[in-house]
Amino acid sequence: MIYGRPIILCSLLTIGILLNGCNRPAGQGSRAYGDSLTIVTYHAPAAINPLTAVSGISATLSDAIFDGLVKLDEQLEPRPHLASSYKSSEDYGIWTFYIRKGIKFHDDTELTTEDVKFTIEQLLRYAHQNPYAGLFKDIQSIQIRDKYTIDIILKKPSIFFIYSMNFGILPSHILKGRKREDIDFGYNPVGTGPFKLTMWNQKEITLEANKGYFLGRPYLDRIIVKVYPDQEQAWAKMMQGEGDFLHPVNPSVYGFLNQVSSLKVYKTHGLFFSIIAFNNQNRLFNNRKVKVALNYAIDREYIIRNILNGMGLASSGTIRPGSGFFNPDIRPYPYEPRKALALLKEAGWIDSDGDTILDNNGIKFSFTLLVNEGDEMNNRAAMYIQQQLWELGISVNTKTIPVTSIDKLIQGKFDAVLIDIFSHVFPDYNYNIWHSSQINKGNICRYKSFIIDKLLEEGRASGDMNNAKQVYHRYQQEMYNDPPGIFLYWADHLLALHKRFRGVRFTSAGILTYVNEWYVPESEQKN
Repeated sequence: MIYGRPIILCSLLTIGILLNGCNRPAGQGSRAYGDSLTIVTYHAPAAINPLTAVSGISATLSDAIFDGLVKLDEQLEPRPHLASSYKSSEDYGIWTFYIRKGIKFHDDTELTTEDVKFTIEQLLRYAHQNPYAGLFKDIQSIQIRDKYTIDIILKKPSIFFIYSMNFGILPSHILKGRKREDIDFGYNPVGTGPFKLTMWNQKEITLEANKGYFLGRPYLDRIIVKVYPDQEQAWAKMMQGEGDFLHPVNPSVYGFLNQVSSLKVYKTHGLFFSIIAFNNQNRLFNNRKVKVALNYAIDREYIIRNILNGMGLASSGTIRPGSGFFNPDIRPYPYEPRKALALLKEAGWIDSDGDTILDNNGIKFSFTLLVNEGDEMNNRAAMYIQQQLWELGISVNTKTIPVTSIDKLIQGKFDAVLIDIFSHVFPDYNYNIWHSSQINKGNICRYKSFIIDKLLEEGRASGDMNNAKQVYHRYQQEMYNDPPGIFLYWADHLLALHKRFRGVRFTSAGILTYVNEWYVPESEQKN
């Protein structure tokens, strides 16, 4: 099957998304080169490397610095990018990619299939540090035909494999032969993308336009990132005119920002769900009745209404409502504290000594809940959840941690964490987060279920979309019956951008995916 103009593998995967600002409005103004995009953020920057940058501002900037063989469009369908075309065998077991000739890395070295092969090998080599590495788990071999043609042979055919090939390609000539820890590549990244890094410190990052970009130089001259310690300060700087772009935006200030005449607020249906992820190897959380009870204990609608300002959906699992693979028969857990208490009692948790805290064989139901520092919305949600669990006799101590503490979570050094987990456009991604083979990798919950493992394996091996849909419906039901944590909500993602920017489009999978097309009419340029 040839994909010069890639087929839409399945309309079921199209999430009825995206942006109220995605279509280009009338009166765009003439396209012009110049001006800068200044992003204000409260996410402390970490290394900008596709191997490790999975969230925060570093992951956002990675989309501007690196390119994949394919790019996901607004409907989250793959389109050729670094690859001019691609094809699969009839059974989806072999994928062949044809690389565009003459594409250069930022150091003027040509991109070849050696870089593609190297990147995938690095992903597999450092699988324990990158939850996306599981996407490539079933690669049997990589065969280079020539500088511009490469075959990827899978152990098991996969209709979903193409969706993973938007992963940023690394320069093998810089990294080959080195251990990851031997080079600080993430702080001096070199990609093929429309912007290249020229300056970095803890308060500011500058990217300059790549004038040799294979799709033509971007219209903007540079991207500047200014980092502040929390969302309030970042928001204040936006109001003072020191920034053009604020992302993410707390829903609590949406109404105000929407009234600021110089800004346009965009809203996307997010691909992240918020969950209180349990360490399922912790003795507090290794009982199914306990985990179900805690899901009944939380009033999600109150959180969505009062903390998210109504901008979100209650979560019932790991596949987003609106996806063709979502099981509509599964409803979010209702708020039923009495039922929660009854289930806890069945599991042996009672207040035997009258101190208001539930206990079981001398063990108190008390744990620490981690929350990312600077994340006002999730911190407010955590405080509310802390109160609701206290009313049941469960003691929760909340503690903030840096966004960069992913290693601590992967190693299982936590009780529970309120975290936003990425739910990819294709459901096979769930394998990387919930299959037991991914413990010490992407499965930070250390979740282990024989049934879930089998369903994820069956879904991954499916060569038929209708069959895959049925498999993932059963998967969602089993996940609901034996949850890895407390499913909370799918928050809408908001961003505020100065109105002088035109040609703005992006996707819920990548805010800067199409930043090379953004421009400012000459008469409105600031610098």
